[in-house]
Amino acid sequence: MRDDKMDVFAIVREVPDSFQKCVTGFHPKMQIDVGLAKHQHQRYCTTLASLGLKLIRIDADDTMPDCCFTEDTAIVVDDLAVITYPGIPSRVRETIEIEKILSPLKTIVHIKEPGTIEGGDVLKIGNKIYIGSSSRTNEEGIKQAALVIEPKGYQVIPVKIKDTLHLKSVCTYMGKGCILLAEGYLDDTVFSEYDKVILPKEEEYCANCLVVNGSILIPKGFPKTKGLIEKKGFPVIELEMSEIEKAEGALTCLSVIFK
Repeated sequence: MRDDKMDVFAIVREVPDSFQKCVTGFHPKMQIDVGLAKHQHQRYCTTLASLGLKLIRIDADDTMPDCCFTEDTAIVVDDLAVITYPGIPSRVRETIEIEKILSPLKTIVHIKEPGTIEGGDVLKIGNKIYIGSSSRTNEEGIKQAALVIEPKGYQVIPVKIKDTLHLKSVCTYMGKGCILLAEGYLDDTVFSEYDKVILPKEEEYCANCLVVNGSILIPKGFPKTKGLIEKKGFPVIELEMSEIEKAEGALTCLSVIFK
């Protein structure tokens, strides 16, 4: 049952000093201004709080360069928290602090080897949960997630993706039946029931947006996409994400949002 009066929380974790060592597919790796990344992350957190979310903050851990990307560590569905098994071995320990926070609040289950899954591959739309089959999320991980999520009344739908990190790197749901989509990374007939807002090729990074209490948060510097979203009637908030982008991160990556 939906209860709009429930508090909504966001688990966020500070950007570590070791952020330059994060795992990316960029060759050669782009130089990250870690100080600026921390500033951008703080602005992100301030914006979530200003929109009514209650922040749960975790200190950075310099032994885990990717630890600020909390989304990948847990999938929260109603009273259930699925603690993931990330597809990169160096990221597995990131789930420990997240589980400590969620365990008093939710029923905890774990994805276990050989299954792997990351929250960036999980797109929830109503009672449907689309899970990207990617380099970070395998079929066994999806199968394990479905076994615990579907009894809650949800349908888990695997989606094969290519040439991208996560499912939500190329599509996110805005509400009102509208999905923001970069073409060419998946068979988009899987989203045929939705109103697809197709991004210009040069603005594909903006496919990852974050919906918070009716506002659409997008990265700054994508005017065409901003216009397309506003034409659908959504208020838009732009956030500078340049250093997060260099780490192959985006807006949804930086928080676990749940009621």
